[in-house]
Amino acid sequence: MKPVVIVGLGLAGACTAWHLWHRGVAFRIIDSGKRGSSHVAAGLVHPVTGKNCTVAEGYALHRREAEAFYQHCETLLQQQVWHPLEVVRLLGNTERKKLLPKFETGPAAEWVIDMDLHESEQGDIAITLRGGARLDVAEFLRRSRAFFGKHGLVEEREFSGVSGDATTILCEGAQGLMRGHPVAWQHRCAKGEILTVHAPSWRQSRMITGRGWLVPVGNDCYKVGATYEWNQLDEIPSEKGLRHIESIARHLGGAHYTILSHDAGIRPILRKSQPVAGMISPDVYVLNGLGSKGSLHAPWATRALVEHLLDGAALQSHLSLDHYFASLRHSS
Repeated sequence: MKPVVIVGLGLAGACTAWHLWHRGVAFRIIDSGKRGSSHVAAGLVHPVTGKNCTVAEGYALHRREAEAFYQHCETLLQQQVWHPLEVVRLLGNTERKKLLPKFETGPAAEWVIDMDLHESEQGDIAITLRGGARLDVAEFLRRSRAFFGKHGLVEEREFSGVSGDATTILCEGAQGLMRGHPVAWQHRCAKGEILTVHAPSWRQSRMITGRGWLVPVGNDCYKVGATYEWNQLDEIPSEKGLRHIESIARHLGGAHYTILSHDAGIRPILRKSQPVAGMISPDVYVLNGLGSKGSLHAPWATRALVEHLLDGAALQSHLSLDHYFASLRHSS
């Protein structure tokens, strides 16, 4: 088999590299060294998401795989990066009639630990859920880069094109989707902004969600977010974004905090926020579209692609690149 070249060392590229490393396959990584959305991602994993409080298909299975994968990597990285957390989902007055039944008898019910139906000062009720986690994405990427670099597997440079003497896997994230080369993606990339704050008075050990999110990251610090902007796709933090996230911080945490950093990135999003993988030409493969659930989806999606490449295993339709483009043709 030809050696493998991974293009991009964000979350998709790093997880692909780890699967190849564990399989003993020769590879190298080409990465520009520029920070992408993975480097500023909060790494949230939680069972009940979105305005409609839905449970992602296969969540339990994917979470178990993600936990086992990251913990396996931790033994070589010599650093904990996977942090299991309880999740508190807040429901406001206008949401309760529609959403509360989902936690009582719907798909979300199996994840419920407790329901506190007494209103807070803000008028919310709180539902505590099991099965959440936070991946320290920045630390995972930093240590992965150092690990593979120590073994001479990282080339920090711009990718100059496909070589015939290697199998190439493109893991280029939002920049690859927006560039549209070498395939014409129908993407829904969105700019996201988050804050990192220091707030000793919050004293929170759980992830809080509902009209935004807040997650503890240690030493009385929290990440708070996030915005979604589909038109101005740059990585520049904005005053508008800052105002929005500060309103989330006040609602979910409180008025007393100090801003440590304000970051922005572009999420690589395709259909239904699901990743897509497959061969785009002989010896050239792609994995993209991890989106806001990348920490959950990256381990199984990259494993599936590696097994497809090495073992000839079929890609499931919801991941397959061929199925993705067939759906585009059908809808046009």
